[in-house]
Amino acid sequence: MLEERQQSILRAVIEEYIRTAHPIASRELARDFNWGLSPATIRNELLELDEQGFLEQPHTSAGRVPTDKGYRFFVDHLTAEKDLTPEEEALLREAFAIRHTEEFLHIFAKTVAAIAGTFAAAGMAREHIFYKSGFSAMLEEPEFTDPERARGFGRLADIFDAEIHRMLPRARARERIWIGAENPCREARRYAVFLAPWEHPGGFRGFVSIVAPTRTNYAKHKAIISTIRASL
Repeated sequence: MLEERQQSILRAVIEEYIRTAHPIASRELARDFNWGLSPATIRNELLELDEQGFLEQPHTSAGRVPTDKGYRFFVDHLTAEKDLTPEEEALLREAFAIRHTEEFLHIFAKTVAAIAGTFAAAGMAREHIFYKSGFSAMLEEPEFTDPERARGFGRLADIFDAEIHRMLPRARARERIWIGAENPCREARRYAVFLAPWEHPGGFRGFVSIVAPTRTNYAKHKAIISTIRASL
């Protein structure tokens, strides 16, 4: 476990990187956070977080960005509980009020993608029904100014319905979050993948998945999954 000060600095780096999409420097942390720490002390803690594998420098003169290990610690230990807005919860309830299976799945995938602001998929494995939405929202993220990165996500979207069936046995009873290299799907190893089962009031069951860059709003996506699992 990290010391409390290191946890605070790691949380700050990750939250700022999620918000800004640029590497975070020690001078920004000293300026923006009232820790009472000198820039030199913050630099030393950042170096320690580098050495432990939670952060990395993309370039020698750049600030820090989180690693997959850093995001995993953030998700497991530092992400605060978050609720959806009443309007977002109402959208999910409206989707689950739809009784026709394929209409429900189509609207459900669109609703989750809209609330998450990224790519989402919903389906029923045994029935081979699969809907996805949010491709354009995903490509608006800063990561996809790189054309090759955009093409890579296109390849993932093309095969995601097949890959999700391989991943489902790992999330039968509870939700799962795979981050970066943890992903069992090779094409997804630059992304965070959320996967969870659900049960419709009409008695049919299926899965929902959210796919986003690793620099994503983990608290919001966890809240979406928790609301679907606990409240519907």
